[in-house]
Parts: sequence; structure tokens; C-alpha cells
Amino acid sequence: MLESKLLFDVTQILSRFATGKLLTERQIGNVTSNVVGKYFADWFPKPKDAIEAEKRVDEAKQHIAEANRLIGTLKADLDSQAEQLQTLSNEIDTKRNLAERYAAIAATNEQAMAAFRAELEEGLRRELTAQANRGKRLRQLVSFTVWLLTLILGAALGAYFPQIVNWLRSIAA
Repeated sequence: MLESKLLFDVTQILSRFATGKLLTERQIGNVTSNVVGKYFADWFPKPKDAIEAEKRVDEAKQHIAEANRLIGTLKADLDSQAEQLQTLSNEIDTKRNLAERYAAIAATNEQAMAAFRAELEEGLRRELTAQANRGKRLRQLVSFTVWLLTLILGAALGAYFPQIVNWLRSIAA
């Protein structure tokens, strides 16, 4: 038994020497799992599956970073659009309230508006009549005086016109 163990150990050493590997995968795992092995784990060769897994993890991290960037961009766009929609909604509400007020004014009873208009017209007519009557006698007296004066001057001018023309000719000659 000792001989077979020794023979087994010698064949392992020779196979390691021939392949260039000093330790088997299990031995590498045992060494790297120790506290001291953790510090030297980067020095030991890694299996191809682990290298490919690391590459896939790196690619996945890049994809996740790109997806996060795209999601951030989409979120910013959606936030901007939500803000614009809120602004439009506020403007629509303001305009709707204004339209409702104008509709209420327009829906006022036409008979009430007609009565209000008639009352305003009547009041304006009374005020204009009162203003016209103020000073009416004085205006009539002034008008009669101007008419009478014009009548007298016209009659005098008509009667004395030939004499005035002769007098002007004598001065000019």
C-alpha cells in the first residue's frame, strides 16, 4: 500500500512537471480558501469558466449601466412632459373658468337686460331734457335780440344803400 501511494505521488509529481502545473485545481482551491491563500489568489491561474464568467459579468455591468442611463433619460423626458402637461392643464382650467363666467354673463335674462336698457335710456333722456331746459329763456331772449338787430340793420342798409354808394364814389373821386 505504501508503494502504491508512493507510486501515485511520483506519477502526480511527474505529470505536474510535464504539464507545467505545480498544483492541481483542488489544491489551488484549498490554498486560495485559506487566509493566506486569499492574499495570493490573484497569482494563481484562473479556470476558463471563471474568466468567461467575469467577462460576462463585466458585459452585464456595462449593459446595466447603459440601461440605467437610458432609463434616466426617459425618466427626465417623462418628468418634463408631465410638467408641461400640468401647465397645460392649469391653463385649460383657467380658460374654462373664464368661459363659464362669460357664459353666465351671456345667459343673463334678455328681458332683464331690456328693462335695464330702457331705464338707462329714460334716465339719459330726462337728464338731457333738464339740461336743455336750463337757460332756455336766456337763449330765447338772446336769439330774439340778435334777430331784431339783424332785421333793423338790414332795413337801414336797404334804405340808405344808394346814398352810401354815392358818398363812397365822391370820396374816391
